[in-house]
Amino acid sequence: MPVAEPLRVAIDARYWRSSIQTGVERYIHLLTEALTAAPEPVRVAVVLTETQAPGFPADGPVETVTVPNRRERHLHSAVEAFSADVVHYPFALPARLHRPAVFTLHDAGRYLFPEQMVRQVRDVQNPRLLTQLDDPLLRAVITVSHASRAEILGTLGELLKPLEVVPNYVAGDFAQRLRHPNRALAPDTPFLFGVGVYMPSKNIPRLVRAFRLARSAAPDVVPARLLLAGRRGWERGLPSARDPEITVLGHIDDDQLAALYTHATAFVFPTLFEGFGIPAQEALAAGRPLLCSDLPVLREITGGLATFADPHDEDTLAKGIIDICRTPPPDHTAVQTLLGRYSAAVVGARLLDVYRRAALNSI
Repeated sequence: MPVAEPLRVAIDARYWRSSIQTGVERYIHLLTEALTAAPEPVRVAVVLTETQAPGFPADGPVETVTVPNRRERHLHSAVEAFSADVVHYPFALPARLHRPAVFTLHDAGRYLFPEQMVRQVRDVQNPRLLTQLDDPLLRAVITVSHASRAEILGTLGELLKPLEVVPNYVAGDFAQRLRHPNRALAPDTPFLFGVGVYMPSKNIPRLVRAFRLARSAAPDVVPARLLLAGRRGWERGLPSARDPEITVLGHIDDDQLAALYTHATAFVFPTLFEGFGIPAQEALAAGRPLLCSDLPVLREITGGLATFADPHDEDTLAKGIIDICRTPPPDHTAVQTLLGRYSAAVVGARLLDVYRRAALNSI
């Protein structure tokens, strides 16, 4: 009896950059790691620009396919040459689809909070995407949590194709760094830690004000420093570089990120919306007390192991900061049980199921 050929999956990674790790880079890494752990063989081609491909960590069933630039015609040519059974578009859909496709719509934030989006997203990409979602070659839309699925359906209504939940998780190589952090990369004095691109949805200015209120109310409890990591985006009001209490680190590498997670007094995550919220799970994996926004998605993915506060109220956030600084670390066994439900193997099996049904048009 002939052996079935492995499914051939192409992933559009034209926007991946080797010099920085943002949500784009991390999500593509999660996809390839998960497919490497999938229960059946699968061939994966990650389509990258020629300038970025040398830095991509391809291994196992993952190969890189290069294109001269980001133009869609080069992407389509590469996908045809690979003979992909299905193409996964992790962040944006091209103007036209040529093969069965899957698209990840991470959250509904671009429609729920248009005022927080850059003009290109708000005025151009949002209306265009609503039309693109009707393309018959788009066989499924993936989102990353049940909470996000509910928000998308509540915002856009029922889609013409299935909306599948395939969660994110803490990447295996980063989990290893969290288990063996480099203490020399973290400050010697106590500090609170926050992560997020400096953009409106991450709520950093309100976090800064809440931190100052908490310090004023409980200086013996709340550490004297707040460290913020993340690429600089389009939010205004960045704390001064001379501020003795607030340190804006910008983009940092994974070794330093792991050291800061594991040695912080607590991790604070006052985001206004998320599709998933990987930093919350990373903080739990690091064994740190976690204060995060009271959002359905963060209740979903933290499994009762976090403390919650209203992200719109800086007085409530300040009280939450004081409380989290008095909170013991989360129970290790409970954390491992939670994260076991979010793993490369679990996600790989789910992705493979969605891809296979998309390729066969059986969704």
